[in-house]
Amino acid sequence: MPGQPIRRELDFFSDLGGHSLFAARITSTLRQDPRFAQATVADIYNHRRIGLIAEALSAGMIDTGAAAADRPFIIHSAWRRWRCGIAQGLAIPFLLLLTKAQWLAPFFVYHFHTGDPEDSIAYAVLMSALAFVVAIGLNFVIAWVGRRLIGGRLKPGSYPLWGIAYYRWWLADRLAETAPTYMINGSPLYAAWLRLLGARVGTDANLGSVTIRVPELVTIGAGASIGNAVNLENARVEGGLLHLGRIEIGAEACVGSYVVIEGDTAIGEYGHLEGQSALASGQHVPARKVWHGSPARERGAFDPASLPPRPPVGSGRKAWEGAVFVLGALAIAVLFFMPVFPTFLLIDWLDIPELSVRPLVDDGSVTALQAFGLRLVKFFVLALPASLVFIFATVLLSALIRWAFLPKMKAGSWPVHSNRYLAKWLVSQIQESSLAVLHGIYATVYSAPWYRLLGAKVGKETELSTALGVVPDMLTLGDECFIADAVMLGDEHIDGGWMTVQPTVVSRRSFVGNGAYVPDGTTVPENVLIGVMSAVPRNATMQDGDTWLGSPPLHLPAREVVTGFPEHLTFAPSPWRKLARGLVEAFRIAAPHALVIAVGYAIVLDAMPLAEADRWGLVALDLAVGGVLFGFATLLFVALFKWLAVGRYRQRSVPMWTPFVWLSEAATNLYEGIAVPWFLRYLRGTPWLGDAFNLLGAKVGRGVYLDTTDMTEFDCVHIGDHSELNALCCPQTHLFEDRVMKIDHVKIGSRVTLGPRCTVLYGAQVGDGAQLGPLTLVMKGESIPPRTRWHGLPASPWR
Repeated sequence: MPGQPIRRELDFFSDLGGHSLFAARITSTLRQDPRFAQATVADIYNHRRIGLIAEALSAGMIDTGAAAADRPFIIHSAWRRWRCGIAQGLAIPFLLLLTKAQWLAPFFVYHFHTGDPEDSIAYAVLMSALAFVVAIGLNFVIAWVGRRLIGGRLKPGSYPLWGIAYYRWWLADRLAETAPTYMINGSPLYAAWLRLLGARVGTDANLGSVTIRVPELVTIGAGASIGNAVNLENARVEGGLLHLGRIEIGAEACVGSYVVIEGDTAIGEYGHLEGQSALASGQHVPARKVWHGSPARERGAFDPASLPPRPPVGSGRKAWEGAVFVLGALAIAVLFFMPVFPTFLLIDWLDIPELSVRPLVDDGSVTALQAFGLRLVKFFVLALPASLVFIFATVLLSALIRWAFLPKMKAGSWPVHSNRYLAKWLVSQIQESSLAVLHGIYATVYSAPWYRLLGAKVGKETELSTALGVVPDMLTLGDECFIADAVMLGDEHIDGGWMTVQPTVVSRRSFVGNGAYVPDGTTVPENVLIGVMSAVPRNATMQDGDTWLGSPPLHLPAREVVTGFPEHLTFAPSPWRKLARGLVEAFRIAAPHALVIAVGYAIVLDAMPLAEADRWGLVALDLAVGGVLFGFATLLFVALFKWLAVGRYRQRSVPMWTPFVWLSEAATNLYEGIAVPWFLRYLRGTPWLGDAFNLLGAKVGRGVYLDTTDMTEFDCVHIGDHSELNALCCPQTHLFEDRVMKIDHVKIGSRVTLGPRCTVLYGAQVGDGAQLGPLTLVMKGESIPPRTRWHGLPASPWR
């Protein structure tokens, strides 16, 4: 407190009024003295009393006699960078076309068979659905053949960034991403797919939603289990070099959800790496040991006898399950494609002759290009109400499948070769398949009703974003909770051939931060805050009002509380504010689909005269060029919306129930819903992505390597020359604290390396030449000194 004497016996939190932000600022100030360059916020949290904190800081003082040596870092020439960028630019249209084919082909087939009055709608729907299935199959085939031909012989080692080996890896990686593998995650089909790509996967390995950057360098033993949202990052860029390494996961090993594993790592037989952990290059989990945290450290021993024996499974049962997985994946994909047809019918009904553009072309009033633009605008307007029909039909279909054909999930354990596991897998498929259509629903007033429809118990005034791994029947959320983006929320646990499902409860007014991990069986008490990228502690450890941060979780005695805003702008909005937000969010949900449908109509109708003249070569070219141009147009559309609706982001605090927040979230939804999936994700790892972010308002320097699109308030992002942001890194420029959106700048210096899935919170700075290891969190207000190395949740010196 101001003016209060500071004595050694005083507690930083309870006596002096300190909290998490003050701790970060004091630590950052200390780091400006080279002797305390390795001071951490954990020093304050763990010791609390001023005297003990001083002793810990003294013990951690470093010798300043010798200047810190710069780590090796190769700066590549602009010619080398842009030579690779040009080659990547030539490949990007082909990658875009592979993605566009999944919807352009069915669009074209449907309209080709409905051009005349005597045409059958049922036949057109059948042929369009068949084209959809064929397009999916071709995507898998092209991804497999291209991946093996281009990247099939990559060897472990270090290769210059922007060189030939880098280009091969980049193109092979992008090709593999075009395959819709979400359809087969969690099934034996995914293991078979990885074997086709070159990975060595043993029998009975159970793999959730796992991302592998170089499959040829991965070995997964028989009976191993890997959870959801696991990233095997055996390709990373560091110091101007691409590093490729092997990953070996032993037989019967278990890797939890939300884990990052770099190359040159190994997990021994029956080794366990628990959720929200990071295994950095060079680390090895011994056999029969349990490791946890970021960086991962030994937690104890694992006794294989604690697992029940695997039930015997005959070849007939496995064959039957294989058929269920294949047919189930295809059936659900097709079923969730079907709501597009009522959308087509509604648009065709609304498209009265008086709105036709063709007469204007025939009499020469407009050029072909002007006609295309007029069609695009017309169909966007018509597609807005039709998109709401599309979304509503998808919601009804999801509910119908969920409640008519699948049993209610109960707590317990079942073998992975059981009907209960098949039912759980089908529920997961419904959620994954619907996510492509219903992505805009999340983080809106409509997300809570959607989860209730799937079977979750969601309290009043609870805010839900894109939660992952949800088992709806097992989830209970109390009143006024807040679940932020990308929270792993109560996913099932699979180990030793058994699936365990337990209830997950988040109690009243608790907050779970972005990217946090809440394992099943967790009960979060009331008014608890789980920090960004944090693992939840064991139930007996948590109490009402607690704050926890990190992995392993660290208890924060106090945190900054946002005050000064009335309840009607945070927790208790008026009916009028609910209505206004609902209208804005209805537009944000419908607009991405309306744009995709409008572009599809405009492109297809532009190509239809060529089809009527049997000029099929020109039809294919027209569809291809139109699909590629659409990718570029999504970025321009999002940039235009952002600049017109939101303007330039700056440091500010705004309560949640205000128009600025609704429009900002709409801009983010459009960015994530159309610009990223249809265009920007293919620019990852190219020199072009920095320019795209600069168009949106970011300040990205020369020669920056970006393997991530995870940015939101672009104007607040500053990245210096030649820095490297690996996969899933996030300059987190805002947080919703106490239902107030706090925005501030993130400043990343020059020649900085961020390992996979690093997050730098708003108000933080990373100095020139610094390096962050995998799954590292830089807290808000924290400053990382130049030319230092850090890792962990929260960041600590890399000793």
